Amino acid sequence: MTSSYKPMAAEKSCAEAWLSAVASLYDEGSINALILHIEDPASHSPTDDKIMQEVDDFLREHGTYPISTVANTIFPESLYTPGQRPKLYARYRRSFKKVKSKAPDWGRYFDRLIRWDRSDGEIQNQLETLISNLLKYGPQTDRSSPYYNMYEMTLFHPEKDATKPLGRQCLSFLEIKPEQTKEGVVLHMTALYRSHYYVAKTLGNLIGLGKLLRFIAMETNCRVGTLTIHSTHAELDTGKSVGCQKAWGKRNVLALIKRCQAIRQGGLDQNSSSVVDPDLA
Repeated sequence: MTSSYKPMAAEKSCAEAWLSAVASLYDEGSINALILHIEDPASHSPTDDKIMQEVDDFLREHGTYPISTVANTIFPESLYTPGQRPKLYARYRRSFKKVKSKAPDWGRYFDRLIRWDRSDGEIQNQLETLISNLLKYGPQTDRSSPYYNMYEMTLFHPEKDATKPLGRQCLSFLEIKPEQTKEGVVLHMTALYRSHYYVAKTLGNLIGLGKLLRFIAMETNCRVGTLTIHSTHAELDTGKSVGCQKAWGKRNVLALIKRCQAIRQGGLDQNSSSVVDPDLA
């Protein structure tokens, strides 16, 4: 049975948000409208790194994409030189043929962000347009009346995706919302997923989105804000639907959750100012 509407408590990091979410999914089953809120999506503590490594080892052992590969579909950070966006786009286009040959129908999020097919036959770089608009109209400029509600990118393509029951995009929409604070302009991101595999993909997705948000913030002289994820359908997948070499069952997922909870508990025990989440203790 699938339950609806589950706003999770805000968490500090991607790893903490992921761990709380998978624990709820294990207990409750699939959830429609699962909402995560991450306060600092671009930073990871030593405890977060250990959780990420545990998940990465699990994915590699079962022959599916590691966290880094999933994150790179959203933002290929290794190709980025700060302040040189054209080089990033050109490097990605050169590497895209290799990406396409390895996974013809997967891994193209960043491609859609920088190469959107317009109805007039031209190509739109949505990401560059968003950055240019922030630099021109955002609150970090000297405009007397800046704009706050015009920074959006779409991943769902009606012509390519609408009639495909399988193999279509899972990430549908991204929005950046700038906020003027005493410390400067902060950029918040909201992401909408139509369907979300929380074992195979979600932690990598969160990390990739955090990297993308940090990139946009650096290129617009802003600060990284929060990340909110709305998974309109979230489930604990078994690996069968993502082409892994060795599918996993619910028992294996529970063991993974318990190992990650133990790692988190150990990190909290070393920090007396932290509060232990009783649901994950």
